[in-house]
Amino acid sequence: MSTTPLLPAPAVKGDRVGIITVSAPEPAVHPDIFDRGVEALAALGFEPVVAPNATGQSGYRAGDSRILLEDFHSLIADDTVAAVVCAGGGKSANRLLSGLDFNLIRRQPKAIVGVSDPSLLLNAITAETGLVTFHGPSVMWDLAAEQAPAETAAHFTAVLAGRPSAGRIPAPLTWSRTGAAEGHLIAGCLSSLRCLLGTPWEPLWDGAVLAVEDAFKSVEVLDQVLTHFRDCGVLDRIAGLIVGEAVSCEPNGGVTLTEMVEDLCEGYDWPIAHGLPYGHTPLKYTLPIGAKVRLDSDGKQALTVVSPWTAARQEGETA
Repeated sequence: MSTTPLLPAPAVKGDRVGIITVSAPEPAVHPDIFDRGVEALAALGFEPVVAPNATGQSGYRAGDSRILLEDFHSLIADDTVAAVVCAGGGKSANRLLSGLDFNLIRRQPKAIVGVSDPSLLLNAITAETGLVTFHGPSVMWDLAAEQAPAETAAHFTAVLAGRPSAGRIPAPLTWSRTGAAEGHLIAGCLSSLRCLLGTPWEPLWDGAVLAVEDAFKSVEVLDQVLTHFRDCGVLDRIAGLIVGEAVSCEPNGGVTLTEMVEDLCEGYDWPIAHGLPYGHTPLKYTLPIGAKVRLDSDGKQALTVVSPWTAARQEGETA
């Protein structure tokens, strides 16, 4: 497990950006939405490169692990491709974990972006290689969205370009417990990150600021998942917790998500913030997994990325 950050080169307008599918066959099921997302990526100034099997389907997966890994590794190995973005989500991205070529990823560091189920791959790659990866918009469900907030795409392009101003996350957070924490960022869909517990690719929890979110699950189910994290010792090791803006996570027995988290985390002393839009929400900020962040209830900015997340900065910007 790597503890030294490996920074990808910036990806800027004019660069080629690869598109992969790592889980559900969403591009095959919704080709019109996928095409619209590819067009949206091009409208941002990038040159889309669709992987050969990105639009495939094999049952509930886009293809078997071998061909999906071939897509991913070929784009990582291609010197003309500056970044790789996941098309959508699903529930089987962990099928690819055992086949990831981490040595290739170390040799060819570039921005890798995903959300929802692919967030487990991002965190595994960061844990194994130290490469900063990016929890950001999907091609289909974010870039293709006709009513998507312009800030989602704007922040995505600013973060990939390495603009320091993008590290100041303007989301207004609410606090279950105030305080400050600084540490490397682990961020993802809670139920997907659970798939890394006990595996060789489990994130380095010690001193981390953990950001979690989820969608379309009851509070009772999320209680079960977060309790699993607690019982695995994760909550004993982190420095701070951010609970993202959940989507359709309905209360159970009148208990809300915030109330459940407050109850479950009562015995810890680190800060807990709520309401960060970064997962399944229409407005989402792109977060650099593995970069150092500061969470501060009394700070001018509640959440700030305080370390570089790309290998170079854009001229004319100051941190």
